Amino acid sequence: MRPFRYLPFAVLLGMAACTGSQTISEPNDPSTGSVEAGRKAAVDVPALVGRNIDQVRRALGTPQEARDQKVGAEPTAEQMKSTKGEDWINTFERNGTTIVATFHARTRKVRDLVLVGTDEDEILRNGNLSLTATDYIVLPVVNPQNNRAIVGMRVVARK
Repeated sequence: MRPFRYLPFAVLLGMAACTGSQTISEPNDPSTGSVEAGRKAAVDVPALVGRNIDQVRRALGTPQEARDQKVGAEPTAEQMKSTKGEDWINTFERNGTTIVATFHARTRKVRDLVLVGTDEDEILRNGNLSLTATDYIVLPVVNPQNNRAIVGMRVVARK
């Protein structure tokens, strides 16, 4: 009898069972009752990707800059002239999550959304984000004082 007769089939079965398509943070069956699967996102960021700043404000509310006399939610005429209306920011707080939207003040187009935080998995959960999405890209925002830590995750629409 040949002891290794079924070895090729065992290897194939092992490879089929472990495809590597799942991670611990992505449960296969949300009906399993785990705490992580039942947790709702704080902000549906994918629904905001590709929107203009006015649509983002309607979804997230009044930006924090609207309360600030110096900065403001919109640039003044002088600020618009000096910055050409580019890279203006609005900061929003939603369900314990801070979102910073960078936009072009003239065109109103949102360039990116940054979810502030230091735990990548928590940020992805709170923003309802996927690293494999086809309509946006998620990038880490590295801490300038410690390049091994993050200060948030940046979400950019795919062109």
